[in-house]
Formats: sequence, structure tokens, C-alpha cells
Amino acid sequence: MSESRIERRERERREEALREEALKGASRRGNPGREYPDRGDPRIERKRERERERELERKRRRRRAGGIVALIIILLVAFTGIRIWLDTRPGAAEPIVASGAAEFSGNDRVNILFLGTNQGLSDTMMVFSLDFASKRLDEISIPRDTYYPRSNYSGAAYQKINSVYSTEGYQGACKAASDVLGGIPIHFYGVLDSAGIVKIVDAMGGVEMNVPINMDYEDPDQNLYIHLKAGPQLLNGDQAMQYLRFRSGYANADLGRVSAQQEFLKAVLSQSSAFDIPKIALVASQQAKTNLGMTTALGLLARASGMQGWAFNTQTIPGKTGMQNGLSYFFADAAGTKAMMDQIYAAQ
Repeated sequence: MSESRIERRERERREEALREEALKGASRRGNPGREYPDRGDPRIERKRERERERELERKRRRRRAGGIVALIIILLVAFTGIRIWLDTRPGAAEPIVASGAAEFSGNDRVNILFLGTNQGLSDTMMVFSLDFASKRLDEISIPRDTYYPRSNYSGAAYQKINSVYSTEGYQGACKAASDVLGGIPIHFYGVLDSAGIVKIVDAMGGVEMNVPINMDYEDPDQNLYIHLKAGPQLLNGDQAMQYLRFRSGYANADLGRVSAQQEFLKAVLSQSSAFDIPKIALVASQQAKTNLGMTTALGLLARASGMQGWAFNTQTIPGKTGMQNGLSYFFADAAGTKAMMDQIYAAQ
């Protein structure tokens, strides 16, 4: 039986640890007395082993973070390639979608809003914030039930942020994301519906996930049928969509789903080296919409070359759930969110 990607990564981790130990052992043999006078003390040796493991894990995280930065930009290049070719505007890129507050301008950072849509609603909202100066990538999740009042739309459901895309398009969704995140600019956007996500995951050859709980839920009105067993497994496109949409079994409902989506993103990140990127890019180009022009995308990709050393962080805007007008909402903590974005922008 061939080994899975998870088994292969674990084997490679052990081999890397053995190589590190061999190099350190060679150094100790060259000068054992002076360099390691306390060699042989089990407590000291265990401490050194833990330090070596932590350092190896830090190196792996940096490599994986670099991989997802490259993957995101490559996919965005693919998303727009066909559209630009058909438009015969090879350098075309629409202006910044949401300009944001002046205090966030002039920073060497690019913010990209990703919308995962289903039946016209943006059930997934993630902002990827790339800081090229400090080599830092932050993913910020906005729960779909976030309260976003709009006086020009009646009905409680239209006061949820996931309804903005269906009524105001990507411009409205980008403005809403900017408003909720304290006024940061949104430079680019990418929109992908559930069918497109299924096809892209299938193009990846599936994603290995450890499903935390049994997931069982059906809603015929949405043509939604979720049946996944807990445990490690390779999710194909349809199963991945079930995992990403499940929420009823989490104690904190939509926040639990946001956390699950972030875990899925981390899994894609850790497995990206095994993907056939050209194949994925071709499928993505046929499924997604974006305003990122080819010239701009290639420029971003060039700036992000040499991905080693990038830090990757995931966040969810702070707040709490509650009822209003008969519906459940997530009420964002505006002050806490602004403080979070200030901290992200200040990070070096």
C-alpha cells in the first residue's frame, strides 16, 4: 500500500530530524569535552531534543507559509488569465475596490478578499493580507452571520454580511469587509462558488483532513447532504464541501465552522508541495472571478519569490453571538477588531 501524504510528511520529518542529529553528533565528536561538558545527563539531552524539534517545526512552518503565499498568488493569476486574454487587455486590473481609511494607506501590504459563495450568499469571507516588507501573511475570517446594518434593505436577513454580495456585488462585499475590519483597504477580490471549490479540490487530488466529529446534516431545500465520519481521511471535492459547510454540530455554530475552514486552509497549505499547480490553475481559471490583472499578479508573484521565512497567521474578528429581530447574528467587537488590525499592520 502506498503511503499517504500525511505518512510521507511524517517520514520526511523523522529523516530530517535524524540528519540534524547526525550533523550535531559529528560536531560533538570533533570537540566533545569543551562543547558539551554535560553530555550524558538525561535531563539536558531531553531538553536539547525538545529544542531541536521546536527548531525543525519552525523551519517547516516557514516553508509551508511560503508555499501558501505562492499558491494564493498563482491561483489568482490563473483566475484572471482567461478573462484578460479574452478582453485583450494584458495589463488590465481594476482599481482598489475599497480605499479604506487614510491611516492604513501607504503600507507595503496587499489585501485580498476571498468570497466562497453558495446560492448567491457569501458563506465564506476571508481577507488575505500580505506584507511584503516583513514577509507576513495574515488570514482574517469574517463570520457569515456578522451584523452589518443596511438601511436601504428591509428584512432581518439583509442585515447579515453574507447577503451583501447577492445584492451589491463584489464592490459592496469589499466595502463591507473594509468597514468591519476597521477601514483597511481591499485591493483585490476573488469569488468562487461551491461547485468551483469542489472541482479545485478534486484537481488537488483531495485534501487529507482529520475530521474532528461525526458530521451528519441534511437540508433538501439547499440540496445539502452532509455525512462524514470522524477521523483522518482523504476528502474529495464533494466531501471537502460537506466539511466546509457543516456547522450544526459545533457548540459555537458558525464560529466553529470558521475554525474548521481555517483548519482546512492549513491542511491545504501543508500539502501544497504535492499538488499539480498547473492543473489546479487551469481548473481555477475556469471557475473563479477576480479583478487582479495579469501584469499586477505576475509582479506580486515576483515580489514574493524566495518564499522561505514567511510567517502565516489566522485570525477571526472578535465579537459575540446574539438574537435580534428573530434571527441569530454575530455582533463584531468594533474596537477589538480595530485593535487587531492595528496590531497586524504594526507587526514586523
